[in-house]
Amino acid sequence: MARITLRVSEEEARLIRQYAEMAGMTVSVFIRRAVPDRIEDEHARPLLSQYLETAGRGDFIPCEEARKEWELE
Repeated sequence: MARITLRVSEEEARLIRQYAEMAGMTVSVFIRRAVPDRIEDEHARPLLSQYLETAGRGDFIPCEEARKEWELE
């Protein structure tokens, strides 16, 4: 398995450790779960903007058609 080093301040390290402990996981597991979630969120942001633009015009399409157009299937 590869290793990645992350430099953070003491305060950030404390916050990360405390949150991971509170969630019942190790720091490593917490970060391995958080990073893909963040990437997914960033990927979804342009899709949300596109939807809101369409919604503002009142120009809607059926859900299944939208999923295909936005390449969610």
